[in-house]
Amino acid sequence: MTIEQTLLRQRKVLAQFGELALASDDLDHILDEACRLVGDALETHMAKFMLLLEDGVTFLVRNGVGWTPDVVGQVRVQAVQGSPEWYSLDNNSPVISTDISTETRFRYHDFQTRNGVKAFVNVLVHGAEEERPFGIFEVDSQTPRQFTQSDIDFLRGYSNLLGAVLKRSNTLQTMRLTAKKLHESERHYRIAAELNPLWPWTADTNGDLTSIDQRWYEYTGLIPEQTLSRQWANAVHPQDRASLISLWDQSLITLQPFDSQIRLQKHTADHRWFRVRAFCSLDAAGRCEQWYGTIEDIDDRVQLENALRDWNDLLEDRITQRTQQLEAEQYERAMAESKLRQSQKMEAVGQLTGGIAHDFNNLLAGIMGSLELMQRRIDAGRFTDLSRYNAVAMTSASRAAALTQRLLTFSRQQSLEPELLEPRKVVADLEEIIRRSVGPSIAVQCSFKANDRIKCDLNQLENALLNLAINARDAMPNGGTLDLQVDRCVIDQAASSEKALPSGFYVSLSVTDSGTGISPDILPRIFDPFFTTKKIGEGTGLGLSMIYGFTQQSGGQVRVHSSLGIGTTVTMYFPVDNSQPDESKPHPQAGHETDLSGHDETILLVDDEAGVRQMVAELLTESGYRVVEAVDSISAIKQAEKFEHLDLLLTDIGLPGMMNGIGLAAHLRLKYPQLKVLFVTGFAGGSNLVSVDATTRVLTKPFSLNELSSRVHALTRKA
Repeated sequence: MTIEQTLLRQRKVLAQFGELALASDDLDHILDEACRLVGDALETHMAKFMLLLEDGVTFLVRNGVGWTPDVVGQVRVQAVQGSPEWYSLDNNSPVISTDISTETRFRYHDFQTRNGVKAFVNVLVHGAEEERPFGIFEVDSQTPRQFTQSDIDFLRGYSNLLGAVLKRSNTLQTMRLTAKKLHESERHYRIAAELNPLWPWTADTNGDLTSIDQRWYEYTGLIPEQTLSRQWANAVHPQDRASLISLWDQSLITLQPFDSQIRLQKHTADHRWFRVRAFCSLDAAGRCEQWYGTIEDIDDRVQLENALRDWNDLLEDRITQRTQQLEAEQYERAMAESKLRQSQKMEAVGQLTGGIAHDFNNLLAGIMGSLELMQRRIDAGRFTDLSRYNAVAMTSASRAAALTQRLLTFSRQQSLEPELLEPRKVVADLEEIIRRSVGPSIAVQCSFKANDRIKCDLNQLENALLNLAINARDAMPNGGTLDLQVDRCVIDQAASSEKALPSGFYVSLSVTDSGTGISPDILPRIFDPFFTTKKIGEGTGLGLSMIYGFTQQSGGQVRVHSSLGIGTTVTMYFPVDNSQPDESKPHPQAGHETDLSGHDETILLVDDEAGVRQMVAELLTESGYRVVEAVDSISAIKQAEKFEHLDLLLTDIGLPGMMNGIGLAAHLRLKYPQLKVLFVTGFAGGSNLVSVDATTRVLTKPFSLNELSSRVHALTRKA
């Protein structure tokens, strides 16, 4: 074939491909035809278009003719060094390989050799000079072949046309995608506008309405000519119109946001509440460009607020009425409780008076008899038996003091502090008073099976045991047996839940009577405050509730087992405390005498009780102290003015006059900052009124002279 015939055939192919490119938008069809036509033009009938992917190094055989089915759309090759594609990209010019057997620049791909490719020519397909290529258009031959310059020129023109087709296709695809997104965005906007409860509107700088949501017209029944500009005010309730226009004009002047609640008339002549808001859009110079606003239906909210306001007013009236009723009921309850407490006090006094009076009379008889015999012996000059009578009087006085402390404990006037105790010793010391309390018709038996220590308040424990003994006595009106038992027990995991106690070792103190017992319907309520089965005036209902609270505060628990006609057992559980007693506390019963003599220290003694003052003054004077006496705070201050130095103030807390002993100590310490103070008091709660430290101590009446000497010596001795 002549050169002219070849050029004519190639021009014809270019013309056919150009017409196809202009007439069709189907890119796959255009590329397939491009491969077929180029094969006809160069008489190889084997061509392909390799698309360059996004990574810039991978080529996909996108279209082609003359290839086995596993190539087109399947094969991907990398433009790595030693590959034809790398060589094409690196030289940016057509690549011609005339014979595979003599090619030394690169290696053919496996899929080419499998399809019998012996030679090829390729060109880069560009869309524009500055853009990266779309890919490579390649014509392959199954026989070695020389490609002429006219072949190369033809392929360049062909690739340019192909690049234009690809660029147009990409542009069309982008336009279609953009149009689709725009359509979708418009659809979303329409849906959002319909779902948005706010009706948008705009106004110009003069405040004239320029646009408003379609829902305005649907609601009001007005047309644009009846709405735009300032005509919208016609839909406003007459009572709201003037204030709305005034607020709108004010916002137009100040350019501040507009916010108002108004009623708008519906096309059915009904009115609903709406909230109208707007803000001004400003230009760079701060001038108003346009107003943007919204209208919101708030009628349901307004109606609810009105209903809540009415309900709140009604509720306040009802609360006021109910408060007045509760105050009246509380006053009546307080009066009833006051009467109940008074009756409980009288009941407690009545229960204690007989036994306590008997005990005090016995003790006083011993004291008075011993003193009278001592006086007779002194008058007769007989001094041999004085120490024996003195011992009887001292013993009776000590027992009277101990009984007083128990009374104060029972009345809750004694200060309470937990300490390490041996329960068996507590029960043993209390056995005598329990026997007296229950009477001769009840046999009291004590059993001690444990010698562990517990930590609780001694006075509360004694109170609890005494209360339980009295309850047991009342349950045995015809006599019986009262057993007190101290034992040790182990609470395991199984018993822990039943007894509401952590597992561990416990000391149990049980009080068991052979009385009437407690019925099952009453048993769950026995620890309730003020609950009692006794007649009015015979029981307070506080004893067991106080025991329950005491055991709980001590880390323990109380349990009751009872059977009608058989008896009742009340058991208090306390955790075993293995800590060691505080050895730093003084032991008054030491086996040796201590020198408590003074060295002429000056002591100001203040007490309004002459007998106490005389006794203390004589003791301290004989012990080597210099004692100055006073009966009240006024005389004490006058006495103190005579001295430049005082070593100790020994004063009763309860003094007559405007200043008690605590106030006197504070006054004297202004002049004597280092003054030591020993307070004495007959009031059991007096120790709670004073803060004890290295320079301040408290001594409770009655006290022994040895104890007084020891306290004075401890405060006055030199460091």
